[in-house]
Amino acid sequence: MSKNRKNPRHKEQKDLYAFLFLINRFPSGRNGKVVYIRPEYHERLLRIVQLTRDEKATLYAYIDNILELHFREYGDDITDYFNKRFKPIL
Repeated sequence: MSKNRKNPRHKEQKDLYAFLFLINRFPSGRNGKVVYIRPEYHERLLRIVQLTRDEKATLYAYIDNILELHFREYGDDITDYFNKRFKPIL
């Protein structure tokens, strides 16, 4: 494929990424909890969110969307991991 032509699949993946992560599903993070993340990750996340000024994504919404997908994708694995290590007491 020529370097001058855009790959349509690549554009679809970018659009999917924005749809999955760079959208505000909740109005505010005010009811959430404080968490600490590495300074370098915080800087990266802020830079990504700042690129979405038109969509008005917030850092809270971005992190929430990442976690939502993580738990949806790995929920069964997390449950299996937990159940293998914590057997019922009775």
